[in-house]
Amino acid sequence: MKKLSLLFLGVALSLNASAAWQITPYGYFSSKADVKGSSNKASYSVYGFDAKNEHFGFGYKRTSYDFDRKEGFDDLNLIYGSVNYADQLVGNLGYAVGTYLSFGFEDEIKVSKSYDLVPTAALTYDFENDWSMIAGAGVSFNKANNFGFGIIGLKYREPSDMGLSASIAYPRTMVNYRFTEVFAVGADAGAIRGGHYYLDNSRTYAFEKGYEANLYALITPISQLSIKAGVGYNIDRQIKFYENRTYVGKMKFENETNFFVNGSLSF
Repeated sequence: MKKLSLLFLGVALSLNASAAWQITPYGYFSSKADVKGSSNKASYSVYGFDAKNEHFGFGYKRTSYDFDRKEGFDDLNLIYGSVNYADQLVGNLGYAVGTYLSFGFEDEIKVSKSYDLVPTAALTYDFENDWSMIAGAGVSFNKANNFGFGIIGLKYREPSDMGLSASIAYPRTMVNYRFTEVFAVGADAGAIRGGHYYLDNSRTYAFEKGYEANLYALITPISQLSIKAGVGYNIDRQIKFYENRTYVGKMKFENETNFFVNGSLSF
């Protein structure tokens, strides 16, 4: 895992060393929730980091489950990288294309089993009155369950602008209000896309999904640093299991609250 992390980092930095980077470490901590259909309960914690600039991204996420009675897994790891490019076609019409590659695993990466490759393509349009839109599609290729999805969104201003900004989109919608250069509040809601993970012991694949809604406060003491903290609520959170591209069952959790904090550093 360490070698692959360094590979993502080295490629991204060497290809675009002069571009501005944003690095975001984060942590999420949930309350204990019932596992539906059983007497078991579980909480989870998520921590990791995300790094990106205009064209490249990479990161690492670890999800640790704490079950009252042991299940077939405890920790899920995800390491990923992405390449994106956007440009104008004619006038205010543009396009955006990208590729995302991740590896989800318990203890050890098995490249041929753990991968999830997600190419995307979309058209963009700038209305020149603080509004812009995007519409497109993507496909997830993996060893569990290949699927396609749509990308659609309408954006109003940037979260760094004073006053109201918003992004009405799928899979995530956000509303933000900045009172001063230092302080803002906001809310977001959308689908949980945790990742695809190969489970070594059971030789199955786990796919996290569900929905969440969050309220947060955003503090920006200097332009290069921001800190976000808040509370969230997870709805219909579940883990689906696949074997040889065949669905074999799922683990569903009762709705639960979570707390999160992250900080972003730009340079």
